[in-house]
Amino acid sequence: MAVEPQRTLTDLPFEVLDLIFRALARRPQGHWGYTDLHFSKDKLSLAETSEYLGKAFAYHSRDIYKRAMYDSSYRYISKRDWPVILSLCGSTVVEYVGSPGCCWSAEVAQGVAEHCPNLQTVKFQVYSDNGDLVLAVIHRAKSSISSLTFGYAIYDPSKIGPNIMHKIPELPQLKSLKIDYFFVNEAYEIQRFANIEELYLSTPYSQREDPKPLNLFKVCAPLKKLRRLTVIGVHIISETDEIEAIPDFPALEHFKLACSTISMEFPSCPQLKILEIGYTKCHIEGLVCRSVLKQGEDLERLIVESRPSQYDNESLLEVIRKFKKLRFFEVPIRKIKFDLEFVRKLMGALKENGITEEDPLELVFDEISKINWLRLWVRLIFINRERISIY
Repeated sequence: MAVEPQRTLTDLPFEVLDLIFRALARRPQGHWGYTDLHFSKDKLSLAETSEYLGKAFAYHSRDIYKRAMYDSSYRYISKRDWPVILSLCGSTVVEYVGSPGCCWSAEVAQGVAEHCPNLQTVKFQVYSDNGDLVLAVIHRAKSSISSLTFGYAIYDPSKIGPNIMHKIPELPQLKSLKIDYFFVNEAYEIQRFANIEELYLSTPYSQREDPKPLNLFKVCAPLKKLRRLTVIGVHIISETDEIEAIPDFPALEHFKLACSTISMEFPSCPQLKILEIGYTKCHIEGLVCRSVLKQGEDLERLIVESRPSQYDNESLLEVIRKFKKLRFFEVPIRKIKFDLEFVRKLMGALKENGITEEDPLELVFDEISKINWLRLWVRLIFINRERISIY
């Protein structure tokens, strides 16, 4: 009688080995934190015994290791385990987080740089000793990265790393760029990423009392697809004393500026729906008002918290009359006087804009005494107060 050849695990198809790997991850009922798909040392040990079983482990784990992130508080996957996992499953990893939000690990970063060419989202902090590693991560996945978030560890002078923006390669798929914290002297490097749709720039807290000068709109002018722009802690100013032509921002829908100084006029943004100017300074009379009125008529939400206050009765009415879709407006009212004539004009403008109880305008003002006068005049002229919410 012929003896059948001995069969081993490597003779089994991936679908059967998938069930075995699932079984190795099981724990007795009530063991906290485990499911069929969780990591276990047994699975990884089996995967390391042969190339075939390593590929089977990758098949089994194809939906598990989408994110590479080392967290010392998660005791199941160690620094030593991650390089092995990445060598087997690196092609399925689409997100790398290298701090903040987790613990920095050179071993994990090296594994990602060697084995993860399909990253879509990359997040990291630049320290004094990791610049080359994080750049290697970016270079490895430069054709697929669509979201990049990084910053410099400025809270500890001994850990501040060198500037890396000029070393980042072209990223043709990049749609979102967030730099927190950001150094103004790197700003023009952003122009290389022409397909960006979302941009977030935040300078260190130590620079916000006296923000660094930056011609923000010149920096962003080549970014024709930019839809969302958030900037914190800069002095927006022209680089020349001559009048400078500012191109339109054709796609911008949301612009948020905070903790900054404004010394030049904003560009026109015909698609803008949300404009938020918070905790800013502007010492050029009428500049903020002119910048707001240059925007397209689709504006729905407007916050103008600039000091000193620029809006008076006439400029407030101009805003409400132009932006008929406006449904939220927050503004300092130091220069505004609510008398009967002005309130009649205000209510008339709201009526023309189609403001109703079902579709009100929310006004947020900063002086209680004037708000009380506004409420009084509204009651006296018998206008439906539900057209306007006053805070």
